Order: sequence, then structure tokens, then C-alpha cells
Amino acid sequence: MTLEWTSGLAVGVDEIDEQHRELFRRAERLILALRAGDRGEVEPLLRYLSDYVVSHFDCEERWMTRAEYPGLAAHQDAHRRFKDDFAELTREYQRKGPTPLVALTVHNWLAGWLQQHICGADVALARWMSERGVTLGG
Repeated sequence: MTLEWTSGLAVGVDEIDEQHRELFRRAERLILALRAGDRGEVEPLLRYLSDYVVSHFDCEERWMTRAEYPGLAAHQDAHRRFKDDFAELTREYQRKGPTPLVALTVHNWLAGWLQQHICGADVALARWMSERGVTLGG
């Protein structure tokens, strides 16, 4: 499973798409650093991704709240699960270090979750907003 943003993952909202591209860029750097065993690169990337996803999820959830999106609760639940699972993967890294198994586990989980969530929940959100003429800003 690749960890690469492609135009097929675009939701059609420039700000969200740029945030997703950045998530993929940093996630790919994390995987490369894990594979290389570069703790000096892994730890800042784990912190960055943890902070960035919170900021990105907060942005999406503000838009959903303002738009009265009916799927808000389920979307928030998916975001909570991501944060919990990411925290557990971070703890796994802290226990074991940048082993090949940790690198593979993080890679497969991130690639699968990001692609599934973006293609599913985020595309559904963007479609719902577009159908209702809801515009997104800051």
C-alpha cells in the first residue's frame, strides 16, 4: 500500500486538499526515517504529525459544525480513533525504537487510514457541502 497523495484523493476543497498533501508528505518522511533508524528525524515527525492532525481535524470539525453537517458525530469519532491509534503507535515506537516491524506497522496503518478516511468520510463531507452550496473559509 503506497503512502502517496494523488489527485484521486482530492476532495475539491483547496485548503483541505493542501492539508492532506502535507499529511502525506510528512507521513512519508516519517516512514523513511523509521526505515533508516533515524531517531533524530522520527521523534520530531511524530510530534509534528500528532499536532498537525489535531489542527487539521479541528479545522474540518469547525466547518462541519458551521454547516450543520449530519455526519459530524461519526466524523469526530473517526478523528478520535485516529488520535488514539496514533498515540498507541507512538508508544510502540518509544518501546521498541525504529525497527523494521514498527516502520511497516506505521506505514500500513497510516496509508490505509488516510486513504480510507479521505476517500470515504472526507469526500462525503465535501460532496454534501458542495451539493448545498456551502463554502468553506478559514
